[in-house]
Amino acid sequence: MSIITIQRGTKSGGEALADCLGGHLGYPVLGGEVLEDAAAQLGVPPEDVGEEMEEKPGRFGRKPLITKLYVAAVRAALVDQAMGGKLIYHGLAGGLLLRRLPGVLRVRLIAPMEFRVRSLMDSHGMDEDSAESYINEVDEARASWVKNVYGESILDSSLYDMVLNLENFSIQEACKVIHAAASRPEFEMTADRMKELEDFQMECQVRLALLEDLGTQTLDLDATVEDGLAVVSGEAPLLNTGEVGTRITELVSSVSGVKEVRLAIKWFDPYP
Repeated sequence: MSIITIQRGTKSGGEALADCLGGHLGYPVLGGEVLEDAAAQLGVPPEDVGEEMEEKPGRFGRKPLITKLYVAAVRAALVDQAMGGKLIYHGLAGGLLLRRLPGVLRVRLIAPMEFRVRSLMDSHGMDEDSAESYINEVDEARASWVKNVYGESILDSSLYDMVLNLENFSIQEACKVIHAAASRPEFEMTADRMKELEDFQMECQVRLALLEDLGTQTLDLDATVEDGLAVVSGEAPLLNTGEVGTRITELVSSVSGVKEVRLAIKWFDPYP
C-alpha cells in the first residue's frame, strides 16, 4: 500500500497518468472531487473552494483567513480519503498538503509546451496562441498560490521524490516507473505509518475546527496530535485568556479520537 501525489501543470497529462496508475495498482484516484468534499464540510459551493485554491495572492502577498480555512478543509478531506493507506491524488499541491506524512511518494510531472497546447486545443477548441496564453496564466497563478500559502517554489525539485518529463516518457512508461517506485519499502504504508496517518487525520480536524470557530479563527494557532494527545501551540492575546483557553480546549476535545488537550500557547499583551 502507498499514497502517491502527482503535481502537474495545466494539461500536462496528470489525470491520464493518475488513471493509468489507478488501473495498475487498483488504488482509488482522486482529483477535483476533494474540493467537493471540502465544500460540503464548510457548507459552501465547490466552485468557491476551487477558486480560492488557485487564486493569486492578495495585496502584499498576504494569506487571507478564507484561504487558510479552505486549505485546511481540503487537507482534511484529502486525508479522510487516504485513510485506507492507498490513494493516488493529482490535485493542486498534493505533496505539500501531505508533507508532514512519511511514506508519501511525491511526483512532479512536466511536459513540453507543445504537448500541453495541443491537449488544450483538442479539448477546448482554442487556437494555439490562446491556449499557450491560458496555460502560462494558470501556471503563474498556481505558482504564486503555492509561494503565498507554503513559501515554496513549485519548481523546487527537492519537494518531490521524482520528476518525470513526458518529452522522454510516454504515459504508460511513466506509469511503470512510478509503479516500481511505489513498490519500494520507503513508500510502504507500514503499521507505524498507518498510526501516523491516523494522528495526522485528527491533527487536520483539530486545525479545521480552530479555523471554523469565530472565537479562535483569527488566532495564530497550530496543533499536533500523537496517540490522542493534542498539543495546541501559537500566540494569542492576553485579553480573556481564560475564556479563549477554555474555548480552544472545548473545540479540540470535540474532535473524534482526541483524548487529552494541552495548550502550549504564548500569551501576549496586545496593548503593551
